[in-house]
Amino acid sequence: MVWYMLVQMPLLVLGGWLVAGHWWARQPPALLERFNRFGLTGFIVTTLIAGYWMIPSTVDRAVVMLGTDMAKIITLWLCGAALRHSMQRAPMLVQVFFLGYTLPMMVWLGLYFATTDLRLCNAYSLESQLAAGKGLVVLGSAAGAVWLGCLWQRHKREAG
Repeated sequence: MVWYMLVQMPLLVLGGWLVAGHWWARQPPALLERFNRFGLTGFIVTTLIAGYWMIPSTVDRAVVMLGTDMAKIITLWLCGAALRHSMQRAPMLVQVFFLGYTLPMMVWLGLYFATTDLRLCNAYSLESQLAAGKGLVVLGSAAGAVWLGCLWQRHKREAG
């Protein structure tokens, strides 16, 4: 579970982020620009995809079903691409709304995984779940700190 939630999922999202940056270095597709003008559509898609793959039963399905695992890979990659485009387009208030909700929810989920005595995923042991929960708290907190640092830099650049 540690591999799944703390390595594989973030790397798939990061891969989508990096490839999208390479593809859209000059100009994003016009259709994407029109439908994701202020980053709202991309943030909603990102939140739905990430939330879906945090559900314990979907984690179990992805472990035992090849088609579900392939869907996970594709959708998490698309999640990274949508997140990159939204971060570039979204005003500060939209970022605060979506990331200010999503990152604390990730930390809460990590705390729940780390403190419950119930095994939530059948495919993984309780010890693995506890370790993944602790890692989610660290990952969510670190992502929040990086985002706040980027937000501060953006604010300084726009203000002066």
